[in-house]
Amino acid sequence: MQGLDSLPGRIVVCAPAEFPALIPGDIFGTCAVCGRRVRFRPHVPAVRSLVCLLCFFVHAEPGDACELTPESCNELAALGMGPNVPKC
Repeated sequence: MQGLDSLPGRIVVCAPAEFPALIPGDIFGTCAVCGRRVRFRPHVPAVRSLVCLLCFFVHAEPGDACELTPESCNELAALGMGPNVPKC
């Protein structure tokens, strides 16, 4: 991922803070690329770089992928969205 390779830890793709919350209990932080305020789930890895969805779209190379954590899959399944969530 151009421009994202130098970030420490795992990259966590986050929703911008102004996006509506699907599940209560989000934590807020700052995008490591653009400084935008972002929201993420409390179960993301401790050593990570938060990257907003918009920066991920700009900097990801064709074929780059992201993964959903098992906790995220479980939360989405509880909302009835689990089996229908496409793999990133």
